[in-house]
Amino acid sequence: MVDVDSVLLSVQERDKWRHRMEILERSLRDTRDRRHRLELRLRHIRKELARLRQTFEALHDMSRMPISGQVARAPRGDPLR
Repeated sequence: MVDVDSVLLSVQERDKWRHRMEILERSLRDTRDRRHRLELRLRHIRKELARLRQTFEALHDMSRMPISGQVARAPRGDPLR
């Protein structure tokens, strides 16, 4: 003979655990999606940092170049005459 109350409790317990599992799976999916978006963002930031580093190095190299005594296309002679 089957005890109806114990079967009912068993079914309710199973449903409760099934619901918890669904919540955990949804949370895991959300976490994975967020991680993927953050990884893409991190890749973008790394590329941008590499570009900034190249720009900085180019500007730094230019700042160390000797500057000639005359500026190209500058008027010659005393401008106050």
